[in-house]
Amino acid sequence: MNKEATGLGIKIQEIKEISFFNKVNDELVKNFDDEKVEIKLGFAVKGDFKKNTIIILIIVQFHSLHAVKPKEFLKLETSTSFNVNNFSDEDIKFIDGDKEIFINDELMTVFLNTAIGATRGMLAYKIASLPINICLPLFDMDDLIPKNSSSKKSNTKVKK
Repeated sequence: MNKEATGLGIKIQEIKEISFFNKVNDELVKNFDDEKVEIKLGFAVKGDFKKNTIIILIIVQFHSLHAVKPKEFLKLETSTSFNVNNFSDEDIKFIDGDKEIFINDELMTVFLNTAIGATRGMLAYKIASLPINICLPLFDMDDLIPKNSSSKKSNTKVKK
């Protein structure tokens, strides 16, 4: 993706909280061990060709592994909207209306890093007063974005 050659433009339109769940209680605080916390991160992609918009939905869940069954104690869902202009089919391709979206891996990495970073900041703000020290770690984008082994420049295909 050569931004100078294509003139690709990306602008953050909106970052918002969809939902927040906090079940930090005295028992969790008393027995808290950050080594016994499982963090799950998921994402979804939506797009609107007519509005030149890509939306990255992030969900992050924190589970305590102290009990026999992992127990969720924090969850945050966010939405980060991007306005994209001057993109080619090599960058972003809307198929069958907006039902499927192809985004090249380099661009998907930009979208995900930005959306996860926004979620990380929002989470830090929301849990700053909690009596436990926890944060959203860095993630390896190679683990999040499936690679197409048949080509050097693969695309992330997302169905709505």
